[in-house]
Amino acid sequence: MEILGLEPACKMAETLNNRTIFYFGPEPWDGLWRNRHQLMSRFAKNNEVWYVEPPALLRQLIRGKKYRTKLCSRDASGVNIFHSPWWLPVIGRAPLKKPSIRVFLFALSLVAKLGKAKPVAWFAKPEMLDYLEAFDASPKIYHIVDEYSGYGNPSAARRQKIEQKEIAVLEKADLAIAVTPTLYAKKSPYNEHTYLVPNAVNFSAYADCPDEPPSDMVDIADPIIGYTGLISARLDLRLLHAAACARPKWNFVFIGAVSENQCGQEMHDLRALDNVHFLGQKSVEATPQYVNQFDVCMIPYALDLRAKHASPLKLYEYAAASKPVVATDFAAARDFEGHIKIAADAESFVSACELCLDPDATATGIAENLRFAADNTWEHRIEQVSEIIRAHS
Repeated sequence: MEILGLEPACKMAETLNNRTIFYFGPEPWDGLWRNRHQLMSRFAKNNEVWYVEPPALLRQLIRGKKYRTKLCSRDASGVNIFHSPWWLPVIGRAPLKKPSIRVFLFALSLVAKLGKAKPVAWFAKPEMLDYLEAFDASPKIYHIVDEYSGYGNPSAARRQKIEQKEIAVLEKADLAIAVTPTLYAKKSPYNEHTYLVPNAVNFSAYADCPDEPPSDMVDIADPIIGYTGLISARLDLRLLHAAACARPKWNFVFIGAVSENQCGQEMHDLRALDNVHFLGQKSVEATPQYVNQFDVCMIPYALDLRAKHASPLKLYEYAAASKPVVATDFAAARDFEGHIKIAADAESFVSACELCLDPDATATGIAENLRFAADNTWEHRIEQVSEIIRAHS
């Protein structure tokens, strides 16, 4: 596997220093750590980094949604978090939308004490077009981490609207960074400065994890088929139910937050099984210890538009943990084909897990995955992205 879209010189670049960086995030900073957390926490070692949480929307305040009152805080990693409090709302419709966004950005610039030097700004979703246009930064980066037109099975009209807005973002951004070859191929025609920078792994956290099981896994018997990440309709929950029923002596362990949106019945059916365990969301520091207890790691994505363009961090994390992996047949999984098992349905999923439970059958693939993970760390990505930013500053 190769890193596409980057010149070889990028691989040995020095990291960015003494810049102010803003990341306009799609979600609050707290919660499941994703690639933006990994990148920004590392950039914060040598730069002033601000993570801007989504602003409070006036219509949601009217409906009673709760927002923080605190303006900002500082994460243990050194990232400054602008919490977008309830008293600084953005109005979602014209004619007051753009003026309210300018007020929001003015408050942000005051808190961050911006001087004359222009900051670097990252934007994470198509809906951020107005922020990208109004915020004075160089370069302006559109971070393409998912196919947002596939969220929630939107109507054709809604999907087209999202796609058109994303094209506008791509055209106005100074550069774009995509995390998968499929996203790169789809988005690069709209911005000639589009780069492919795949996800990566905190290698030592997974490769050097202690063997001691967490307290809530001590009583869960082997074999353990495990998953980390958001548990939602994004997973093929019916496949998982069928697999758990087919092998009642296996234990299926899920680490992560649960969303029952559009999958309430499927989640209810899974919870009813004695060999299925939901252990909740764990900190980024604790997660490797859970993965270390898995006999087989799984990525059972439902095969939809989002899965087609997905780049799961867990692929790299499972590889670094030297664990055999079973995945459904999405594009990023096929990039690892030959080193992980790919399943088309519940029956082949169970068969693949059985093969993975034989150490002799998976030793070569695990060793290849481990080497790949060692060559694809977040430190490598920081060097690559730093060189890209310098080229456009």
